[in-house]
Amino acid sequence: MDALRRELESFVENNGFSYSKVAKAMSIGTSTLSEFRKGNYKGDMNALAEKVRAFLDRHRTTMKRIKFSADTEVKKRVFYTIDMIQKYVASNVKERLLESAKIAYIFGRAGIGKTHALQEYVKSYKGRCIFITAENNITDGTMIRKIARELKLDHHGRIENLKEDIKDTLRFTETILIIDEGEHLKPKVIDIVRSIADQTGIGVVIAGTEKLKQQICSQRGEYEYLFSRAVINMSLKDLDIKDIRLIVTKFLGSEVDLYEDKEIAEMINYINLTVKGSARQLSNLLSLASDIASRPENFEDTKGRITIEYIKAAITMLSIM
Repeated sequence: MDALRRELESFVENNGFSYSKVAKAMSIGTSTLSEFRKGNYKGDMNALAEKVRAFLDRHRTTMKRIKFSADTEVKKRVFYTIDMIQKYVASNVKERLLESAKIAYIFGRAGIGKTHALQEYVKSYKGRCIFITAENNITDGTMIRKIARELKLDHHGRIENLKEDIKDTLRFTETILIIDEGEHLKPKVIDIVRSIADQTGIGVVIAGTEKLKQQICSQRGEYEYLFSRAVINMSLKDLDIKDIRLIVTKFLGSEVDLYEDKEIAEMINYINLTVKGSARQLSNLLSLASDIASRPENFEDTKGRITIEYIKAAITMLSIM
């Protein structure tokens, strides 16, 4: 039991988890886990130890995933767009200037890495970023409450009062509001966001699929006004073979030296033809191929190396050809 406790402590220390987060993942109380660690749990210690052991086993065999940053064309275009908005925001703060809102629209088909790039920008931005994912049929009231919640304001009051609280909190701050899955936004919701930006000087970035592009760029009805408020409309392209080569080699890490140049080239070309520019499919494919390569029945032959055969096996399992 002491060895299990030490293993748990080592896991928490090495992975940056808190004990409360571990307890939540195990569906037990934080106090219960604390009692286990101290050895004075009064319940069924063996049953609790089995839960801890199962949790550690699950995390010992986690799927290898793309967690790194890669400078793909999608990321470069997303960062360029938000950087432009950031410059307007900084100018508003410096000059104490409130004028028409600066809105950027980012368009690209689902699965090419928009959300990942947006989230990377949020992590890198030194000012305040509010990141919101729009749901289908989201209302202007729901959007106001989401913004208030992100600002840690009391979001249970009347909508009009919340709007004033939000504006008071945001005025002349270097804040960028980023809304993902913007194709779900009705014109009225976008206009509420625009109104807040007008009166506070914050920047707004709305990202979505080609449906959002069709809506905004059609300039029909209420969309004509919203189109006119854009300072940039950025269209994103699918991943190309250079992006895929960059991601694959970073995924392989130091193991890339174990491959012949011809072998790597063959693998990348095959993946490129398969994923058809989709970052999501690429991520799923690499993770599954890595898992197949690491299985005991395969590890002895290839020592965990991803081969073209494992890529093909993963493609079959994902049914993406």
